[in-house]
Amino acid sequence: MPAAADRQRQPAGLLPVRSGDSYLRERKSDGAEVFTINDERHARYWMAQAFPVLLVIRNSEGEVRWMEVRDWLKRASANGKKPVKQIVFEGERFDVMSVRRWREKVLGKGS
Repeated sequence: MPAAADRQRQPAGLLPVRSGDSYLRERKSDGAEVFTINDERHARYWMAQAFPVLLVIRNSEGEVRWMEVRDWLKRASANGKKPVKQIVFEGERFDVMSVRRWREKVLGKGS
């Protein structure tokens, strides 16, 4: 199989999607919005990916936000040395402009 065909079949990333208001809560100590990781295996799996992991959350009002979490988890866990039970969710609105910004970040301007 040609190399170009191999590249076309490789995944571009992982996209865990959650829908509903129960996935995010406000942390009382500082007001940060957090996503709780109920199973540490998820965090380890997301950190182990070769490609970006974009956590997508839709609330009951239909607003969709996303955030790259693989690198965030690596930083918060000291590269997997300490467990992480929550993500401070700083997701941006999922719309055409945010997709364009992500594309430019990953592929470079003019791609």
